[in-house]
Amino acid sequence: MDKLHWEQALARADSQPAQALESSPGDALPDYSHRFIGKASPRGPVILLANSLLDAQPGARVLQAVRLGDGSMLLLDLGWLAQGKALPSVVLPPSPAGQWLPWHARWTLPGAQAGIAGQVDALDVAALQHRYPGHWRNGVLALQAPLPGLRPWPVQPPISAQRHFAYAVQWLLLGGCLAWQGLRWSRR
Repeated sequence: MDKLHWEQALARADSQPAQALESSPGDALPDYSHRFIGKASPRGPVILLANSLLDAQPGARVLQAVRLGDGSMLLLDLGWLAQGKALPSVVLPPSPAGQWLPWHARWTLPGAQAGIAGQVDALDVAALQHRYPGHWRNGVLALQAPLPGLRPWPVQPPISAQRHFAYAVQWLLLGGCLAWQGLRWSRR
């Protein structure tokens, strides 16, 4: 059901024009809509969110904390970098545009490196907000046109909700067949 809601939100967002993120309330929840920001000042070094597979190839998502013109803080997802490739120069476009997404949810194993700079396994959100105080926006703006040298991270889920429903129906039919077979055996 989560994936179905995700797909529906993307469909709604595709039918709407891009809006300025600064014009939305500072606590607006990410809704997959197309947004753009005005002047953004980078804060600190980029964060390489490692263990991010794209097309079965290892790499990292390149993240950058920025301060917006209204003083709020935001995390930009600049794109994906293949493992072993050199990080290109990070120069933000004059008016970055992308999709307004929820914070990156990661499952990490014990011993994973959480941090706010360089290559990390998980983003340490509390440390990031402590290092750069101020009001933080609730999501991540994933650039639709990644920086040169980076690839876009797909926003669409890799497997559709319809495929999950078909899989569930398959298991229900299999369970029904087993129950019917069990009734036949018990009558003998």
